[in-house]
Amino acid sequence: MTFVGDYVGRDVRRGTGGAGGGQPPVRMCDAPAKVTLRALLAQNMNRLGLTTAAVETLVAHARISGYRAGQAVFAPTDSDHLVHFLIRGAVRITCEMGSGTMTVRIVRPGQFFSLASLFDHPEPRKFGAVAHEAALVALISHEAMRQVLMALPPANALTLVSSTWRVLLRLLFDKCAYLMAPLRERVTRALELLAQDFGTPHERGVLIDLPLTHHDVAELAVASRANVSRCLSAMRREGRLDVEGRRFILVRH
Repeated sequence: MTFVGDYVGRDVRRGTGGAGGGQPPVRMCDAPAKVTLRALLAQNMNRLGLTTAAVETLVAHARISGYRAGQAVFAPTDSDHLVHFLIRGAVRITCEMGSGTMTVRIVRPGQFFSLASLFDHPEPRKFGAVAHEAALVALISHEAMRQVLMALPPANALTLVSSTWRVLLRLLFDKCAYLMAPLRERVTRALELLAQDFGTPHERGVLIDLPLTHHDVAELAVASRANVSRCLSAMRREGRLDVEGRRFILVRH
């Protein structure tokens, strides 16, 4: 079973939520984060095939960990015995490309983002994850995730498994399509995908509420930094793009 950034709630960019009645107590140091974790999981539990009991099991077994911007959450050489869920911040999913590293995607709060096979022995991961900005992550053991899956009704378990594979296949399709598209189209598509996950309304269009460099966009667009910088400059001259600090604005026409 593979988790690659499953969508679990759009309107919780910074992770806010409230506790519901009848929920089990959590340790005081984890309480605020676990309240948010419960809210994020509950928002789309029907779409993911989770039940209320499954959500509570995940929350009860989750260990909360914080990461500084630039700090590795896990490396490709790490054993994949944990499933990760982003509560707050942003995380880059990376893979090794020759002598360098490429960003596959940037994950927003409310997503599972580790690759973990629940039915195989732990083995080195194919991907790594690095905090793009300060991040708060829930770590759930392989065994706890397997228990949740096995306790689900068959139809729910199928929904959970199939939803993770749809995300993986879509990611694979997008990356393959990038390789055949012109540079301008790849850069535009990369920015549009970021806007879907991190976009907030702005008087001139949509603000991508995430600090980004030209190098970040180049990795997502599968292109060189120099070429992407020229493309972004051209888009700014044409009035299609603006920048506030390290945040991009897709200008409305």
